[in-house]
Amino acid sequence: MQTELMMDSKTAVSPTDKQAIHDVVQALADAWNQGDSEAWSEKIVADVHHTVWNGMHIQGRDNVTAGHKQIFSTIYKDTWQTFSIRWIRFLRPDVAAVQWDAQLEGRDDIPQVRPLAILTKQQDGRWLIEIFQNTPILERPMD
Repeated sequence: MQTELMMDSKTAVSPTDKQAIHDVVQALADAWNQGDSEAWSEKIVADVHHTVWNGMHIQGRDNVTAGHKQIFSTIYKDTWQTFSIRWIRFLRPDVAAVQWDAQLEGRDDIPQVRPLAILTKQQDGRWLIEIFQNTPILERPMD
């Protein structure tokens, strides 16, 4: 994963926290590639707001888990993804935004996406996703 780190000069960020953000994104890719909805949901908070690429909003870890379980056994069965981090921005030492490109393989009729996630550092030191917004990358019409 390639990363451009962005942060305010007033925000001190440890290399451990930066790596933890990378690890969350990689864990999502690994969970997708294994078709494991439970592993996907390990990296999100209980009351997560999750917007999928078609604009559908899902709230709550249980709903996200159920949704991924369904898609991993149907429309996204036998697909895999490669994630490439575009940037990470620490808004505060305990709040970060991360955007990555997601390359879906195994299906040609779904647009590629560029997720944006807001993560918070939990009291136990883990970074978890609070807000997940999946944006399709569409071709721009020629003027």
